[in-house]
Amino acid sequence: MNLKPLVILLNLLLLTMPASASYAGDKPLQTVLHDEHFGALDFSLGNSSYSGELESNDSYVVNFNLEPPAGASIKVAKAYVYWVWSKKGLEGIYPEFNVSFVHSGTTVPLPEGQMYTDTKGFVSRYDFFSGTNVYDLSGDVSRPGNYSISLVNAARDGRTFCIQGIGLLLVYEGPELPRIEYWINEGCDMLYAEYGINPEMATMTTFFEGDIDPDNIENARLITVSPSGGYSSGTDARNKLFFNEKTRSIPVIGDLIQLLFGSGKSWKNVYLTNETVQVALDDRPVGAYLIHKGNFVSIQDNGDYLLATNAILMLEFKEPETTGKGAG
Repeated sequence: MNLKPLVILLNLLLLTMPASASYAGDKPLQTVLHDEHFGALDFSLGNSSYSGELESNDSYVVNFNLEPPAGASIKVAKAYVYWVWSKKGLEGIYPEFNVSFVHSGTTVPLPEGQMYTDTKGFVSRYDFFSGTNVYDLSGDVSRPGNYSISLVNAARDGRTFCIQGIGLLLVYEGPELPRIEYWINEGCDMLYAEYGINPEMATMTTFFEGDIDPDNIENARLITVSPSGGYSSGTDARNKLFFNEKTRSIPVIGDLIQLLFGSGKSWKNVYLTNETVQVALDDRPVGAYLIHKGNFVSIQDNGDYLLATNAILMLEFKEPETTGKGAG
């Protein structure tokens, strides 16, 4: 199926949308890594908990216990720091913090990584910044054990922020593991169906580009992360997750996607958090809903208020059939 007309139409519609930050789904997650090899994948929040307001020199730590599969090495390791309410007084401002990686008594300062940010995008009080900072740990994690990621508010001008949690993504490789293909999408899109933004507008859609053969897939996992997701209440369906399923986040495009792709799946209220744990991690099988090209996921708010920060699709291929030698 030729998807080029759809891609062109999507680009034209996106060009007509406002580029500035808002509660709408206007900052889709971007694919930063797509690979295929013998391996496995894991995403953990460790013992993450909500920090409360961090002032200058205040610190925050999350602990992780790493247990790689037998015979596997770590190919990719990425840390995601989820922060909100970054401000100086009543002014939204970017945070300043130093991040370190701790293992066996050794502390390694991490270089500044990628920062993704979003705000509600209109003039009012409390228009504070939220975001995701990403750090590459691929050279720092090599064996099983207990690891910690710590940070300190390094600002000296009175700015403060809150940490909702830290995520750790590990991709393993090893000759005895199944053959996998995966897409790692990341970013930060603030979604809230309020102040003139309806649920259709408060929808983030991101694609996993490439051709696949669903008949050759043994298992498929969709991992999504949503800080603040499910923390608010008051509606029957506070948030929704769609995989290859029709949405109306962009008029006309939703119908076109459904026409082209057909049977996907959606789930209600998949993200649940509380006062202590404020990052929702959802990991679910989606093998029954794969399509041959242009698989995609959408995250939708319905008065909940949430951030869409991570979307990972991992496919595990079927083992090739072996044919025994016949008698000669």
